[in-house]
Order: sequence, then structure tokens, then C-alpha cells
Amino acid sequence: MDSGKWIRELREERFVKPSDIERVSRSIADAKGNPDFYVSHSTLADIEGGSVPSIHKLFSLAVCLKTSLDELLLVFGIDWEEVTHFAIQPGPGSTQLETTEIRQPGFRFQLNFDRSINSQETSLLGMEPQELAALPPALQKRLNPKRYRYALIGLNDDMMGDLIPPGALVEVDTTQNAVQISDWHTMRERPIYLIWHTQGHSCCWCQLDGRELVLVPFPLSRQTVRRFKTPREASVIGRVVNAWVPFEALPPHSEVH
Repeated sequence: MDSGKWIRELREERFVKPSDIERVSRSIADAKGNPDFYVSHSTLADIEGGSVPSIHKLFSLAVCLKTSLDELLLVFGIDWEEVTHFAIQPGPGSTQLETTEIRQPGFRFQLNFDRSINSQETSLLGMEPQELAALPPALQKRLNPKRYRYALIGLNDDMMGDLIPPGALVEVDTTQNAVQISDWHTMRERPIYLIWHTQGHSCCWCQLDGRELVLVPFPLSRQTVRRFKTPREASVIGRVVNAWVPFEALPPHSEVH
């Protein structure tokens, strides 16, 4: 997925309008005393069309989209942790500078479109540190936000029965965001998708019926088949490629920490 499409989908997923970005980025520019932080509607359209923004505008986008600057840099192929790997080695007789620590910026905005995770409902995780803390440590070392997203299956969501039980963590490949029409011989071979719809998110089997996206539950689930108009009412975020499930069944009103 290219950078512009990734940014647009994240913005739409978090219900951030272009006018929100204009308003908030203008307040950042005023607070900083630097108009380079302002992201106009036309500039946003250019960025979502594939242009590369300046570091100032990237900072404003990180604030507006409630994500980290590090995550947005990764979208453009820049991993700040690789800086030390490409450090220039001093030649013979040259002066070697001391290594300095990379500091986190102390400037932060609290926005009115912040969201928190409801453990009872299936939730798509953002890439903020507090949400990434739910991921297994080994997984955190290989994050690729340009391709993979993660979701927590709600404690009240038994859509996929014991295949992907409530409380599970799933890894979603966003490059596989088209419903696959192919032969499968067992239920476990059938592709499972993470779906956004007007009522939230669902992890399930699905199929296209004309212009409707049909959400199909596991046979032993308490859920029913649901239909949404696509793309206005529902869309495929991607295919589930990995899942981490709890060893014990979680009660529906447990708290997830």
C-alpha cells in the first residue's frame, strides 16, 4: 500500500475530516510560530495522492491522526532506529564525536477525537505505544505498519467461534483487501477477513453478493449473517494471517489490560 493511500485510510478509519486537519494544524502553526506546520485541504489531497510532505507537515499529520511521528516516517520508508546502522565511521586521525541520545519531542496536543479501546467490542489497534503494548514482544520487533495492522477480538464477539475466540489478537495483511474467490476444502482453509462496517469491526468469513458485503459467522457462533452495502457501509481492511489466542476462555465482562 502506498503512503498516500495508507494515510487516507487511517484518516477515514479514525473519522478525521480534512477540516479537522486544517483546524488543528493551524493551531499547531500558530503555537509554533511557523506556517510550515499548516496542512491545507489541497496539501492534504496532494499527500494522499502520493506526494511526500515536509517534516513540519508530517508532524502535524501525526498529531491530527493520533499516531506517532515514527510510524508516519516508516510509511515513507524511514526507520529512525536505523540511523546508528548507517553511521559514518571516523577515519584514521579524525575526531570522533560522542553519541547523543535521540529525544522525544515535548510538544503534545490533546485532541477531541481521541478514542479508547472497548474490550467488549472488536477493535482495530492504532500504532501508538499504549496500544502496541498489547502485542507480543517478539512481534513488536518486526512491525511493518505499511502492510500489517492488528486487532483485538472483543470479549462479546464470538463471530468466529473457537477458530478465533474472544480475546484473541489477530494480524491483518492489508494488501489482501479483496474478497478471495477460490476453492477451500475445510473451514480452517477459508480466508478470514477483518471488516470495517458502520457498526464497528468484525473478524469473519465474508463474500460478495452484488454490491453487498455478506459477513458470515462460524456455524456454532451466536452471531447471524449480516449484510452491508459496499463500500459505503462496509469495506475489507485485510485478511487475517496470524492469530494469538488465549489459553482459557475469557468471561464476556473481563477487563483486558
